[in-house]
Amino acid sequence: MNNKVTLAIVIVAAAGLGGGATAWSWVHARQVPDPTAHEHEHGDPGDDQAHPARHDHDHEEGSDCGSDAHRHGIDDVHEDGDHENLEEHGEHAGHAHDVEEPAVPLSHEERNLIGLELATAGSGNLVTPIRLPGEVVLNDDRVAHIVPRAPGIVREVLKNTGDTVRAREVMAWLESAELGEAKVDYLTRWAELGCCTIDLTRAREVHDNTKRFLEILESSPSPQVLREMNGDAMGEHRSELVSAYAELVFAEAAYQREKRLFEKKVASESDYQAAAAAYKKADALYAAKRDSIEFQIQRDLLESQRARQVGEMQLHSAARRLFVLGLTRDDVAALEVLAQSETAHATRKAACNDPNCKDCAGHAAEEDDVLAADRQAFEHRLAWYPLRAPFDGTVIDKHLTLGEKRGDGSNAFTIADLSSVWVDINVYQKNLPHVTKGQVVRISMAEDGGEAEGVIAFVSPVIDEKTRTALARVVLPNPRGEWRPGLFVTAELSIGEAAASIVVPRTAVQRIGREPVVFVEADDGIRPVVVSLGRGDANRTEVLSGLIPGQRYVVQGAFELKAKIVTSDMDAH
Repeated sequence: MNNKVTLAIVIVAAAGLGGGATAWSWVHARQVPDPTAHEHEHGDPGDDQAHPARHDHDHEEGSDCGSDAHRHGIDDVHEDGDHENLEEHGEHAGHAHDVEEPAVPLSHEERNLIGLELATAGSGNLVTPIRLPGEVVLNDDRVAHIVPRAPGIVREVLKNTGDTVRAREVMAWLESAELGEAKVDYLTRWAELGCCTIDLTRAREVHDNTKRFLEILESSPSPQVLREMNGDAMGEHRSELVSAYAELVFAEAAYQREKRLFEKKVASESDYQAAAAAYKKADALYAAKRDSIEFQIQRDLLESQRARQVGEMQLHSAARRLFVLGLTRDDVAALEVLAQSETAHATRKAACNDPNCKDCAGHAAEEDDVLAADRQAFEHRLAWYPLRAPFDGTVIDKHLTLGEKRGDGSNAFTIADLSSVWVDINVYQKNLPHVTKGQVVRISMAEDGGEAEGVIAFVSPVIDEKTRTALARVVLPNPRGEWRPGLFVTAELSIGEAAASIVVPRTAVQRIGREPVVFVEADDGIRPVVVSLGRGDANRTEVLSGLIPGQRYVVQGAFELKAKIVTSDMDAH
């Protein structure tokens, strides 16, 4: 802040205590024509004896202006110890009033320094306000009561009343047998699902390889082609199909041989018919075996898929139970990682069948140590579950002590987000028609307290039987926490508007002494004008006299101008 403005503000404060009346005398003496000055104006300026004669006459007649001036001159003489001629002093006082209406000359730089802004006086509307009592209360939409999800013993308490918490932050730890059982059930379901996954993979592989083998058998393959498929996983279906196919091939060869011999009259008819019957039987057995194996591999695949789906649903149900008990997705994911590690470790150990393999033994020992440490940490807190904050807020109540058993469903913590609060306003019956949802309200704590604007979000349709008032609610932002729940406040809202011929902002009106003034623009600067005030609202006031429509007046910087007047007046003294 500029040094000039700072000094002016300090002097204004001093003037408010002792210099305000003096400053106003300075302004008032220059605005109200003095009767004595009027006599000087119409008398003979060169008549040196006119002053004593009129002075004596005024004193004898008891003129207020002359007597006051005379007494003021005597008092000043005695107080200052000055023995100058009283008539000369009275003459000097009379000339002090012989000054035109004053103006505060301001340069362009000074106007910019104090941020001077002018406006044109004109008509406007004044808001008709009503004031209603209210109270700041908690925003119930942002209040949470933290209740333990399962009976347990309190093992750690991390937050106390008055502490701030972040969303998902752990506030306390409880140990619950129910949670331990739920975790074990989840791990069991996960292991079963892993087995179902392995079974499904095997069933799908057997199904695909068997289907491909059956397609090859339809083309009457050679033994070399069949031997090339020995590495494909098919289970017992391979031997069954190969056996049935071999019998068919043998029966067909015997039948063809007997048929040729019978046609050449070498073999008997009975041998031919026996070979034909054996061929038909082998063909039927092969076809039946094909159908049976096709049905079996399809059924095994579907059964494996169904088992996998059931396992997934059971695992999902076990996970949901953990969520209900207070665990998060990260907590459940940690359990899953542990289960996967156990399964992968067991699979790798089973894959290496060589007991003399040093690499396998080294990796297995290392993994055993890591898994043992993870398992120990997991088992230590197997049945522990956290109480977490659902959102950012402040702990306003706590009912939790270390070592106690909780399972009655009562609150352990109460958290409130104080970044917004409710203001409950009591609306009297006569004001109900003027209070509506969406209306702007000015909330104030006290005369020297804070103020804020809000919008009515709710008006109760029910009248309280005891107070005979209705509830109107404002949701008020509270980023700095100054609006504390429990504070009594005043709500001001508009119920209409009234027109006025001249309306100015309240900041444009200043008081010098006891009189309200408005600074208007003059040819030689800015001068103060005494005004009479009428109605007003929170921001504007009506001017009844002293200001005329169309006149230019100071709307910004009036306080600095008042400081300049007071400063100049004190400098003169």
